[in-house]
This record gives sequence, structure tokens and C-alpha cells, in this order.
Amino acid sequence: MRLMRKVLPFVLALALMLSACSTGTTETTAAETTAAETTAAETAAGETFTGTGTGYHGDITVAITVDGETITDIQVIEQSETENIGGQALPILVEEALANQTFNVDTVSSATMTSNGFREALEAAITSAGLDVEKFGQAAGGETAEKEEVTVDTDIVVVGAGGAGLTAALSALQNGADVVLLEKQAIAGGATAMAGGGTVVTGSQILEEDGVEDTPEQLKADLLANGHNYNDEGTVDIYVNSIGAAIDWLVDPEGGNVEYSRPATSRTISVVGRGAAAVSTLMDGVESAGGQVYLATPATELIIDNGTVTGVKAESDDTVYTINAKAVILATGGFGANDELVPEEYQQYVYAGAAGATGDALAMVESLDADLINMEFVNVQPNSIVLPSGLGQYCNPGVSGAYSTSGAFLVNENGERFANEQGNAYDLVQAMKPNTANYLIMDQASFDAFNAGMQNSNIYTAEDVETWLANNGSSNPVMVQADTLDDLAATLNLPEGSLTAAAEAYNAAVDEGTDEFGRTLTLKLSDDGPYYAVQMWLRYYATLGGLHINDQMQVLNTSQEPIEGLYAAGEVVGGLEGDIYMGGTLFGWAVTSGYNAGTSASTAIQEG
Repeated sequence: MRLMRKVLPFVLALALMLSACSTGTTETTAAETTAAETTAAETAAGETFTGTGTGYHGDITVAITVDGETITDIQVIEQSETENIGGQALPILVEEALANQTFNVDTVSSATMTSNGFREALEAAITSAGLDVEKFGQAAGGETAEKEEVTVDTDIVVVGAGGAGLTAALSALQNGADVVLLEKQAIAGGATAMAGGGTVVTGSQILEEDGVEDTPEQLKADLLANGHNYNDEGTVDIYVNSIGAAIDWLVDPEGGNVEYSRPATSRTISVVGRGAAAVSTLMDGVESAGGQVYLATPATELIIDNGTVTGVKAESDDTVYTINAKAVILATGGFGANDELVPEEYQQYVYAGAAGATGDALAMVESLDADLINMEFVNVQPNSIVLPSGLGQYCNPGVSGAYSTSGAFLVNENGERFANEQGNAYDLVQAMKPNTANYLIMDQASFDAFNAGMQNSNIYTAEDVETWLANNGSSNPVMVQADTLDDLAATLNLPEGSLTAAAEAYNAAVDEGTDEFGRTLTLKLSDDGPYYAVQMWLRYYATLGGLHINDQMQVLNTSQEPIEGLYAAGEVVGGLEGDIYMGGTLFGWAVTSGYNAGTSASTAIQEG
């Protein structure tokens, strides 16, 4: 039986937003019309009411069209959610709310803040229309129907539809295999949907054509040095020796068909549209190649026959699946969102990873005595703010702009500089760890550059900056403005005169051409205000440990023997990075490991 389960195509999100811009409706806000003034019986057919809630990245505003006591249409008329996460969740939420006539819709996994903001906005619109809020607040669904049991036979089942899973599925399909792709979330993408999409491309035709000299040996040396030799050398060898071929496939119109941009004289490329665009393109490729995609359908267990993995059991809202396969590829991501697996020392920092990164595969392989490596390492990075949602957000595009524009610098809770702000991530993390607070101090030029970098990366908007500055440090993210450095220090409760002293010392170091922390200083902080401070945090997201694999991407047991029928790709694999991520390698590993796993599994089936 061939069964395709999809929760709305990717284009529906865009269509929903565009259709919301139609004119000719009468908009009434909650402040203008109260439930006491307008009853459902008096509501004219086709009249429209709006409401606003707070999502992950800002306000979500919905407009509802009402006919008597029925909501006939819901449009999202304003939102700034992440394209491939919240943006994909909104059409799902709209569909459920309309079908069940309720604002109390289920949370879309991985889009919790978006779901909460949508429910808040819809409730406000219902209140504005004078409808029965209690009635429309009832949870969707009634009696639970008995689930249908379905058996599916295929060549390969891929568990997880992030970058690694999508790449594995597409490469296997193009190599002639039948593929079922499972994803526990209602939307595909995982951590890749949140990624910048930059990657090293050592060994690719791209570098060869550009005449850039780079070798697998050099990339390996860089990875080992960056990871302080905690890397698994076999996994590193897989990566450095096949990243070039994997990227050539990714950008080939006959392969992944992903568009990229190319910085000159660099070993890297960047995906146009970031990781979210890569996810959308790869998903289109999987579906076009005949892959069976089951969203909102988590795998529950592996099917094992005498130590050989022969398939997967999975379960959706209405169906229990037994999926028989000749090979299983685990691409379920890391375990950063699972506090039971993340070492306690990391949980003092703010989490900035995917909500679905709960380590599902690790539980699925327990009975197979699978070998786990580097489970003690979680990637911690500097240069982060805390969003109103409470989640961490990387600020690399902002800080790079600030440091290259004028004399921006970091201070601790004593108002003192403490590190080379432009040094490597590992050293900056170690310098920030002892501090109880860290602040990026900027003048107008560097603050403008900071925000330009963040806004150009679609991380937040100019309107967000206005709101955060108005909060004056009372809520996250802490973003403060003052006319003088002394006033700025007072607002941040830093020692009197500390920021003035830090700025004078910094500017003197620029004049002298030497810095006690080793930073190359060329630009001064302005002598004229206003000045700004943004609180910087340490964040953790990618986990660096997981399944141990061989050079065929097969999962190994603790005797270092391959588990027949079981492969792995992406963040669920441990050992590539050592104890900290090297820039430009996580997205590249998702693609490389996925491409290799899909190719290896499909080739083994053909030869078997």
C-alpha cells in the first residue's frame, strides 16, 4: 500500500500570507469593539475582525471573517516568524482552527512560540467579534477513534527529515531505491531550517575551478586542532574526503539543485536563502523523485530480526505503521532539547537549538548495544542574545558588523574588558564562563552595523529594536541606550565610571597599536554618544556526541562491529567536531553524511 501523508505543501504558507493582503474588509480591533457592544447574533455575514498575539520573532496578527456564530475564514495578515519553522506552522494552525472552530488548537511541534502567538491572536479576534470565547476555547477533537494499522514495504526508511535525512532520502532515490521518509514534526527541517547554510567545500569542483588551494589533509588538521583532538578520527576522515563530492552533488541541478553564493578566495560557500531554502529545495526533490513522506509521524521503535534491523514502527494521530525495509537510516538529530541527556554543566546556558532535538534514536538503539561516543560534549558558543521567547539567538552577523565598523568591545559585570572579542570561539567561551554578565558596548555606528547584520539575516526587525530599547533592560533581550557611558553604566548597574575607564583604555590601546588581549585594534569607540549595550550570553545547541559509525555510515556496536541494516547521518552521529564546533562544518556534515548514507545503503541493497 502506498500512502503519502503530507501536512500542506510548502507553498501554502506563502499563499496564505499573500491572500491575507486583500482589501475591502472592515477591520475592528479589540480596543474599538468589545464583546459587550457586539454580539454574535448582530455580526453581519462577511464582517472581519482582527487580533494580535506574540510569536517567536514578533507580533502575529490574524483576521477572521464571521457569519453569525461561525468563523468562515482566518487570514494571517502580519507575522515575522522563521520561514521554515513558524512560517510553515501557521497554515497548519489555520486549517485546524477553521476545521474545529476553536482557538485552542494543538501546538505544532518545533513551533511552540508561534503556536502560542497564533492562539493568542485568534482568541483576541474572537473576543473582538463578540463571539462566545468559552465556546471557541474548547479543545479540538472529540472521542479518540481506533487507529488504523497499515503495513508499508520499501527499500529504505529514513527517520528524520532535517538536512541529513532529506539528503539521505534524495540520494538514495536517485540511486534507484524506494524510500519512505518519516518526520515526527508536522514540518520538515529540524536544525537545518535554523542554520545559516554556510559550509566548507574542500575537494569540490567549485574550489578547483576557482583555483583555491585546500586539501582534505588541511581540513582534517583544522578540525582536530579546533576540537582539541577529541574528534573521532574515522568520522573526520569520512567528512574531509567526501565533503567535496557531496557539495558538488548538492548544487548540481541533477542532484540537490540547491542554489549557492560564493565568497571569493574562500574554502566556503553559502546557500542562498540559508538552511530554510535548502530544506524546501531538498523536500521538493524528494517528493518529485517519488519518496513517500510521512510528517507528524514519529518512529517509535526499530524492527529487529536476529540482530538485523529490518524496518521501523511509527505512529501518527490516526495510523499505526509497520514499515518493512532492507535498510534504516537514522537522521533524528541531536539531544540538546533533552535535559535528561544534556550534561548538567551545560544547562546553565541558554538553549538555542531545535525543539525536536530530543535524542530519539539513542533510545531506539539501546537493545542493539550501539556504541555511543563523545556524549559528554555539547557545543557552546558566544555572541548570543536571549529572545523574548526565552530561547537563545546567535548574533554572529551582528557582532562581526559592529567590530568592523567602530571600536565596540565586551565588558563583564564589573564594566571591564576581559578577552579578545574577535578571537576564536573556544577562547571567548572560556573567558565568558566566569562572568555573571557580559555586555557588548557600542557607539551609534557600531550599533547600526550590529542591527544591520541581524536584520539582513532576517533574525529580527527594526521594530523589534525600538521595542527592546523602550524596555530599557527590563526584559530580554537586554538592549539599552544612554547619552553617556556613565549613564549607560548606571542603567546596567555597573560600577560608577567603569565604562568610561574601559573606553579610555581601549582607545589608548588603539593609539598604541597593542592590546593586552591580543586583538588587532584599528578603530576607536566614538567620543560622542549615544552609546548602547546589548547583553551577550553563552548558548548551547548542537550536541557533539552520538552514534559511532564506520566508513560505510553503518552504526557500530560496542564490539566495533556494524549493526546489519542500520545506518546513521547528521547530528545523531558523534565524534566529528571534538569538544566544539568548527565554523562551516555542521551544515556540511548534514549534507555529506546524508549523501553518503543514502548512497551506501542503496548501493548495499543493489549488491545484496
